[in-house]
Amino acid sequence: MHKLLEFKEKNKHLLFFIVFTFFVFFLTSQLPFIKESFLNFLYQPFLIEFFGLSSLFFLAWILVLAILFFYFSINLRNKKNITLLFLLPLILILQISSIAAFFSSNYEEFKFSYGGLLGEFIIKFPAKWDPYYPSVLNYTIGIIRFLFLNFLIIFLFFPKKTITNIGGLNTHIMSLISKYNKREKLVKSISKQDSNDNAADYNLEEDISNASFENIDESKVNTFEPKINIEHSTESHTFTPNINQFELWDLPKESLLEDIKSEKIDPNDINEKKELIEKTLNEHGIEVSVDQVKSGPSVTMYGLTPGFGNSKRVRVDHILAREKDLALALANQNIRFQSPMPGESLVGIEVPNKKTTVVGLKELMSENNEILESLSLPIVLGTGSDNSALFSDLTKLPHLLVAGATGSGKSVCINSIIAGFLMKMNPDEIRFVMIDPKRVELTPYNGIPHLLTDPIVEPSDAIKALKLMVEEMTFRFKQLEMDNSKNISTYNEKSISKNRVKMPYIVIIVDELADLMLNSSNEVEKLLVRLAQLGRATGIHLVVATQRPSVDVVTGLIKANFPSRISFSVTSQIDSRTIIDSPGAEKLLGKGDMLFVPIDNPLPKRAQGILISDDEIDRIVSHWRNHNINNPVKKIDLDSIIDEINDDNIEIDSDDDLILQAQNLARGQKTLSTSYLQRRLRIGYPRAARLMDELEDQGVVGPGDSGKAREVL
Repeated sequence: MHKLLEFKEKNKHLLFFIVFTFFVFFLTSQLPFIKESFLNFLYQPFLIEFFGLSSLFFLAWILVLAILFFYFSINLRNKKNITLLFLLPLILILQISSIAAFFSSNYEEFKFSYGGLLGEFIIKFPAKWDPYYPSVLNYTIGIIRFLFLNFLIIFLFFPKKTITNIGGLNTHIMSLISKYNKREKLVKSISKQDSNDNAADYNLEEDISNASFENIDESKVNTFEPKINIEHSTESHTFTPNINQFELWDLPKESLLEDIKSEKIDPNDINEKKELIEKTLNEHGIEVSVDQVKSGPSVTMYGLTPGFGNSKRVRVDHILAREKDLALALANQNIRFQSPMPGESLVGIEVPNKKTTVVGLKELMSENNEILESLSLPIVLGTGSDNSALFSDLTKLPHLLVAGATGSGKSVCINSIIAGFLMKMNPDEIRFVMIDPKRVELTPYNGIPHLLTDPIVEPSDAIKALKLMVEEMTFRFKQLEMDNSKNISTYNEKSISKNRVKMPYIVIIVDELADLMLNSSNEVEKLLVRLAQLGRATGIHLVVATQRPSVDVVTGLIKANFPSRISFSVTSQIDSRTIIDSPGAEKLLGKGDMLFVPIDNPLPKRAQGILISDDEIDRIVSHWRNHNINNPVKKIDLDSIIDEINDDNIEIDSDDDLILQAQNLARGQKTLSTSYLQRRLRIGYPRAARLMDELEDQGVVGPGDSGKAREVL
């Protein structure tokens, strides 16, 4: 093959001249004017008879291919080149022959029609058309067959997109039909009601005209008293139960999202690292073989099989003990061991790639559309280290704690979760309460109908919203009890058969827990824990994020009630243990690299999070803002709760015995310190410090620096 290419390169001009001569000879044999000349023996118009008018395009295509073959170097392994050079011209030939078959033909020059035998087969076969005056039925059937040909071509090249668009078109048609039917029923009911009202008015006027008001016993007249249903005076903040008024919602199309294709890792780089791992461990007397490689967007997992050294099996601990040696050999300190790999009898080593691949929301949703449709609250998180999509159901988690250092990807993860909900669920299925003390992350979602209230930025309003959610949870429990339903899924299944509105899920999203805990730690912790403990059955779920994973923010009660967690890159192993109860998060790469720990799997699963841009969020939000809403959705009123409990308002009672004892101790001293109050009153430091602040407010001691004694006034 190499010698043939060299011969072609050296003699390309001569070879092209031979090919061009044969091309001219072949073209001449197709021309009809030589039929009457002395060259009539050359006339063999089989090409025109088969292709018709498209034979001209076919000949031009062959000539262009010859020029490219002899004078240009073309990479035929590239799919784009194959499409442009071969597939696209063939499609054009089919199109030209099919269209030309519709026109009347001259049988002397074209044996079949202007479309040739190819066009006849596509448009007319097995029917026979009148060559000069085809019927309307012939044209109709031909157009249908032409459209079917184009549909078949599109389906062969884009099968997934074609099926998705057909499903969307079918859904749109069904929604239009249902809208029309409901509108007809509404018009009939209104006209029927108007006719009844007119008849009632006519009868009332007739009764009044015939009535006599002279002999009326006023004691027998029944006064009107409005009846108030006390049982249902407490209403839901999210939906009205037992009604059958449905809103028609159009979900956003996937075309609103950016098309980001995943890139593949260079196989040469994978082979080099594979050999380097085996070589490094063999140099330390550890025989292993890399039997499995799984490349992900940010890391590549190498599966090691322990060998036999000195007739004994190599211990796994010996492999794990060489972590620093492998990090030195691979020139990367962020390698991570996983022993064993999930579902495999291998020791896994995660080695970061040279370049992190961007993961898009559109690709993951389109490839796993059927699975996501089966989940109640689908969450698409990203792509795992084995290059498989990572998704979950929030109802199974049932609450999610997200933590990591600044800039590690928490807010992007929250935005991708929200965008996934907005792409798949309408406001009758899910409602949001967004708490954003940072004021910039969740405020772009203001105006979408899914929100129960505008994104909350003040800690005081956040406490009010959480209290209203506790009220909503209590109402939902009563509603479930009345309906004899165990949880929200059972209630919604019954709602389908009873033709009533479903109970929507509520997702409470807190983008920064640390700010809330700094302002009102006791109240926030109490409300979050109560919602986390009881909210699952009523469809209330929490997604809480924080960049400060310390024990005073992520308390023991909060950790106990948030069993599913996501950890992004953190600064220390202590923070990693605080979030996921195990080390590993301190070795993450940042920029969306995460460890996901669901409730049903205690082992962390590594993944690269989704990157969603501000433009994508704006397009999704604009779709829902501009959506036509016939029945207004319910909102919560934060002003309905006025009393707010704050730690700053809780004061020590001045009549406390400890205050009196502290005042007596201060009278005999020139200075007074917190440690002195601890020793004499036998109390702890926090209580003694608060007593010192109270004495300062009362004017007993003067101000002072922390840790130093204060002057007694």
